[in-house]
Amino acid sequence: MSAPRIGDRPGRIIGLRFAATRDAVRGALIAVDRALDAAGFGRELRDRTQIALAEACNNIVEHAYGAADDGAGYGAGNGAGYGRGGTAADAVITLDVAADRGGLQVTLRDRGGAMPGGRVPVPDLPAVDPGDPLGLPEGGFGWPLLRGMARALSLSRQNGQNTLRFRLPMSETGADKGSGGRNAM
Repeated sequence: MSAPRIGDRPGRIIGLRFAATRDAVRGALIAVDRALDAAGFGRELRDRTQIALAEACNNIVEHAYGAADDGAGYGAGNGAGYGRGGTAADAVITLDVAADRGGLQVTLRDRGGAMPGGRVPVPDLPAVDPGDPLGLPEGGFGWPLLRGMARALSLSRQNGQNTLRFRLPMSETGADKGSGGRNAM
């Protein structure tokens, strides 16, 4: 199946509301992939979408809602949401994926804790000792990976709601890659 031409399928592809749990994230990723496949989007864009959404959604689960194994996240202690005085029903992620000219526009919303500093972290990779492959850090690669894949990455918080938006171009070498709109904040 070939990728749709720019402008062939503008508008919403899928909208989901799901629990902020690892299992629900897996289900959402499957649903998004099926919707993109049904809309005629190619494997390369679908794979990049899966990686980007997995990183973003798992960050929300683990940090915004504080569901990491140690219970600590950047939302820990603010009293809102699951793991911080709320209930599991409070821990919800809303996801919208829409087609635009030449790619996908992704919007994620949650009511978990605020990101420290209120902005997307800088894309510094964790320190790695090439002589110690067993000593690789378990985390720290998600934000740099997402920043490298996405365009127009933005994070805002209003009325207790976090909104993360980013654009995935139709191809990894999309024409908008160096357009100045890449992750400008």
